[in-house]
Amino acid sequence: MKQRKQAIQPESSLPLSSGLRSLAGKRTSCLLLCLPLLSTLITGCWDNRELNELGIASGSAYDWEDNQWKATYQVINPSSGASGMGGSGGGSTTSPPFITFTVKGKTIMEAIDKTNLTSTREMFFSHSRITVLGESMARHGINQIIDMFLRKQDARETVFVFLAKGEAGDILDQLMQMTKNQGAGIQLMIEQESRLVSYYPGVRLYELAMALSSESGSAVLPEILLTGHKIMDETTETAVTDLPSRLALGKLGVLKGEKLIGWLTQKQAFGLSFMTDKVNKATIAFPSHPEAGDTPDASFILQKSSTTVRPVWEKDHYVMDIHIKGSGILTELGSIADLNERATIAEMEESIEQHVLELVNNSWTEVRKLGADVTGFAVRIHRSDRKRWKQIEQDKSWDSVFRDIEIRPHVSMKIERTGLSNKSFKSVQQK
Repeated sequence: MKQRKQAIQPESSLPLSSGLRSLAGKRTSCLLLCLPLLSTLITGCWDNRELNELGIASGSAYDWEDNQWKATYQVINPSSGASGMGGSGGGSTTSPPFITFTVKGKTIMEAIDKTNLTSTREMFFSHSRITVLGESMARHGINQIIDMFLRKQDARETVFVFLAKGEAGDILDQLMQMTKNQGAGIQLMIEQESRLVSYYPGVRLYELAMALSSESGSAVLPEILLTGHKIMDETTETAVTDLPSRLALGKLGVLKGEKLIGWLTQKQAFGLSFMTDKVNKATIAFPSHPEAGDTPDASFILQKSSTTVRPVWEKDHYVMDIHIKGSGILTELGSIADLNERATIAEMEESIEQHVLELVNNSWTEVRKLGADVTGFAVRIHRSDRKRWKQIEQDKSWDSVFRDIEIRPHVSMKIERTGLSNKSFKSVQQK
């Protein structure tokens, strides 16, 4: 009975044969030989740099002066506490939150290298938020800047790009209230504007490159400017409630090819936002009784907006059917009106529609005058009418085709809510 129990012992407890032991030994040897080779592939520290050796750039600006690139870099000052400007820190409160370096070079990289002649830290661009192009540089051409951003290893193609009419470097010297990092502050400004106002689109560098390399070959960039003549570049100057000079968004620059060719006003830029379906949210001031006068006395918050564009070839030119639909809330009323009546609401909706139509037509007049397809019509024609677009490309006649384009905008606006009262306070007061 004992001999039978020994015969049914589990297999794992049986001793390995000499052949199996030899195979296991070979596998272990191969694994030990491969480990040193694999370790050379997974190392990630071949280009390590210590943090205290880097100058972290939060913004950059470029001008063209005396046939040279003039570059200004805004570098975060690690020794600054700047507690009076928001945030906290353990450094000196009198030291500015950032410092700027301005250098010149025959190429952009030569200018960047020259910062090492005046700085104790190596420039590091991976945390950069914005870049500002001076008008002189924008009229000279921006292809080289775009190429550098797309090619350089630590440059970010997601930075927001702005134009400045004067020296772009002056913009980076200006301190801001409520934020220490000026580059991040300007980024927040344009993101907030695009989300709540929709006058200007926030344009990142890769979007600028895509627009200029598209069939349209044109792009727009928002302008950033100083509202006053003085640059507030000392921390003591920001300890007031109302700065005499602030950073603000101004006009909309129009680029064709690689050069700046003109500007759109704020209203024209707003009209372009409707044409290109870039409106997220906006406040529209309009006359509640157009027959009584053109002075705006009511406000409408546009909460939803969509635009569709359909190109149609008619006889010898293209017609763009533009349909704009939107809805929102009435938030202000300065006239006598009974909002219980549907006719009153309809009259206001028509007034809003007329206002948007004027914005669109005014914008299109200026865009056609500049001859730059910032509307993206070329892309739409390419997608919907490939045969005719191929002929336009062969004839290189897009500029003349664009000038002959006719637009037919159709606007439909709906007031979905009128707030907590169906009558204006003015009508209640008169009773």
